[in-house]
Amino acid sequence: MAAEEDLPVRRIGERGTGDWSAVARAAAAMRRLNRALANRRVDDTTLDEVTASVEAAAARLEQGAPRDKLDDMLSRPYLREIYEGQYFPLPLGPGDEIEFDPFSIGGGVLHPASVDVKYFKESNDAVTATAVVDPMFAGPPERCHGGVAALIVDELMGALNRMRGRQAYTGRLTVHYRAATPLGVPLQLRAWIESTSGRKITQRAEVRGPEGLCITADGLFILRADAPAGPEA
Repeated sequence: MAAEEDLPVRRIGERGTGDWSAVARAAAAMRRLNRALANRRVDDTTLDEVTASVEAAAARLEQGAPRDKLDDMLSRPYLREIYEGQYFPLPLGPGDEIEFDPFSIGGGVLHPASVDVKYFKESNDAVTATAVVDPMFAGPPERCHGGVAALIVDELMGALNRMRGRQAYTGRLTVHYRAATPLGVPLQLRAWIESTSGRKITQRAEVRGPEGLCITADGLFILRADAPAGPEA
């Protein structure tokens, strides 16, 4: 999430939630295509046939009107509330899944290239997540790309802010790579609030694979300037 500037607030009145089910189906198909192309060897004839099909599909999609992410996000009630300047903690219990941002590249079911992270409430001050990073996101062979790992951690912390009803922007993210982050196996993630002070929220996080700790991280998040009052930052 970008630092410095706050996004503009747009009021949308009684706008409905919209039906994103067709987009979700298309995005899932795109993710399958991306993974298949990145991970499978096929003959050139097959690749050329796929290329022609994909180019034709892209040409059809490009005939549509441009999408605006903020407008998209405002169609989700829980996102609309927080973007319109309300203090809106998600009404979840421990263990409930968090829909952080369905349009994001981290865990977004409506994004055609998302990593497919799932977030869960642990407590009012902590979240957990699970992920299986596909080999298409490799950096060195058999290891998750460091930038992708940082992306996952950033969105994990963002999910914690969103769960608590806070719209905050990443001011600093420090990622410590303790060991290789493996691909294709379950990862367990956790983020928690370290401290709050005014508009500043400090978090810590860790990522573990089957063989133990892979990543530790700390992040500083800055509440938007007009953040509504809550029981705590």
